[in-house]
Order: sequence, then structure tokens, then C-alpha cells
Amino acid sequence: MKKLVYLFLFLLAGANTFNAFAQKDINHADLEALYTAIQKTPSYKKLLKGDKSYEQLYEDVKLKIADADEKQVFWQLSRLVSAVNDNHLGFYRTPDTTLKPVRISLPVNTDSLKKQLQQKDKDALEGIYYASNHEFGLFASGDRTYKMISLANGILMAEVFHTPYDGYDLLLYSGKPVPYNLIKDARQVNGALLGTPFTKYKENKFSILDKGNENFEYKALNDKVGYLRLSSFSSSNANIKKSEEFHATILGKLTTENLIVDLRGNTGGGYKTSRKFLDLLKKYKGQIFVLQNSATVSNAEQFILDLKLLKKVTTLGEQTKGMITFGSNYGTKVVLPSERFTFSPTDMKGLERDLAYESKGINPDVALDLFKSDWITQTLEYINKR
Repeated sequence: MKKLVYLFLFLLAGANTFNAFAQKDINHADLEALYTAIQKTPSYKKLLKGDKSYEQLYEDVKLKIADADEKQVFWQLSRLVSAVNDNHLGFYRTPDTTLKPVRISLPVNTDSLKKQLQQKDKDALEGIYYASNHEFGLFASGDRTYKMISLANGILMAEVFHTPYDGYDLLLYSGKPVPYNLIKDARQVNGALLGTPFTKYKENKFSILDKGNENFEYKALNDKVGYLRLSSFSSSNANIKKSEEFHATILGKLTTENLIVDLRGNTGGGYKTSRKFLDLLKKYKGQIFVLQNSATVSNAEQFILDLKLLKKVTTLGEQTKGMITFGSNYGTKVVLPSERFTFSPTDMKGLERDLAYESKGINPDVALDLFKSDWITQTLEYINKR
């Protein structure tokens, strides 16, 4: 009987050792695949190729994922993505409806934490945030690291960490079908944590534009001011066609002394869509007033920099996202060997000019009030005072 027990224990130990080695191999296979994919991106080649500190980061991640569980592996692999100052990169848990939601409760006195966070400045990263009528607390948890928890039950919602380019990236624990997701450049602009649903203000903000279903609009606000809304520069065939049809309808109609160009919420696209509008505005003889917000992204940010070369342009609103330099023409995805994680690489080289705004955004010439009145109204007031 004793021999049978010893045999069972021996087999069990062997199985555990085999599983540990198998897990280590899986984790390292994912690391190698991600590292290889990152090295192929134009942003890596431009910013980090030959950088010894990045190679050291890779070695550190390799050590730390050897016996790590899935969540820790994701956290460590995210460090390799975060180290590249390219906010078009994506990294997330491959969607799987069978996965159990990530629910980690932290031993934090939420009442005491809430009182501390209520004292934080509205412009500070730390503080109380709201999303879907729930309260969340974001607080420092270590050297250049932060955690966000639900103030109702202490459940961990996100982890935030400083990046090498003096920004913040965020690991969002969002449940099914993607239990964790890397959010690049999650800095706080006017109370909103970029790329997330979290904001410090419950009130409705006039920085947010209700775009409706159409991406393009033109109307005369009065006999001196026209309004041109460009809400998407997507290079999809459908959007290019709509943009061309709209462009044809406004030719010869931009004749007012002043023109408001609304780029709020424009998530970018490409010059296949935006170039004709840029050329049109360069020919416009009046003054141009561009509305921008923290959801103005990518080619829309490039569009602003192109316009700002004209002396007749004034930008108004808030700081843009800072997701501008690189991009993806083909939208390819790299599923890592274990199929647990998906990486979205970039394939566009980007402009040297734009790199200065990556993770920083473009500041407006004139900051507008979030709560005073509609931003178009505020812009009209500014125009009237000139």
C-alpha cells in the first residue's frame, strides 16, 4: 500500500513539474512572438532599435513571466508595448466569451480612501472618477504606479503606470469578452481619462459633440459665419464615397467671412479622405476657427497641424489625444502562440513633425469652458470679440 502511495505522489509531482515547464514554454513562446512583432514595426525601428535599455526590459520580462499566471503574463508583456511611444499600437486579451471575469478585491478602506481623494485637485491624475453612475478611486500604489478600484466594493478596475516617455498607460479589467486591455496614453485631460469611460465630472460637458449618424455637415450660422463639421477621415470605401459626395455639395459655398471647422470626436483615418478638405480650406479666403477635443485623433490631429501652417487659423477647445505619428494601413492582427493575447501592430512610418505631439497632444490656441455653454456658441462669442 505504501508503495502505491509513493508511486502516486511521484507521478503527481512529475505531472506538476511537467505542467510548470509547459506553462513556462507557453509564456516564453508568447514573449518571443510579441517581441518579434514589435521589432518589425516602423515605430520600434525609429525609436528603439539598438536601444540597450529595451533589450534589458525584454530580459526582465522573460524572467518574470517564467512561472506567472495569465494576468501577470499580460501585465509583463504590456511593458514591451508601453515602452514604444506609438499610441496606435494595441494589445489585449483575445476575446473569449467562456472566460471568467477578472475580479480582484483589494484590502482597502474605501471610505477612508474616498475622503483622501476628495482633497485631490481636479487636474491631478489621482482622484474620484465616474462611469455608468458608479464611483471609482484612482490612487498611487507604488513608485510611478497607480490603481483604480470601485469605491462600492473595492474591486480592482485598472492599473496605471508611468511610461518611459512620461505618459501613462492603463491596464483595464473590463470583464467579458475581453477581461484585460492595454489602453495607451491614458492621461487625464479636463477630467477625462483618455481612452476609458472614466471622468471626474458627472455633469455633461460641452467638449463632447453629438455627431449623429452623418460624418459631414455644412450650414451657415449667420451671414458672417459658416459651420463645417468633419467627423471622420476614415479610409473605408463607404466613407470615401460619402466624403466625395459631400465635398461636391460645398464647392463654391464657403463664402462667409469666418468658418468654424468642427473636428471634435474625429478619430482620424487618412489623407485619401481628408486631403480634399485640406486643399479646400487652404483656398478659403476668410478666417478659420477649428474646434478640437481630447477625442480628436490621428489624421485629424495631422489635419490640425497642416491647417495651423496658415496664418488665418485659430484652434479652440482642449488638448487633443496625442495619437498622431504612426498608424496602420492594413489593420493586421498578431495572435500570440497561446492564442490568449492579440497584438495590433502599426505599419506606417509617420512624420518627424508629428512625433513631437505623440502622447502629448496639440494644445488649442484658445481654451474653451467645459460647462459654460455650447462650444459653437463660445466660438461665436470669440469671433464677435475679435
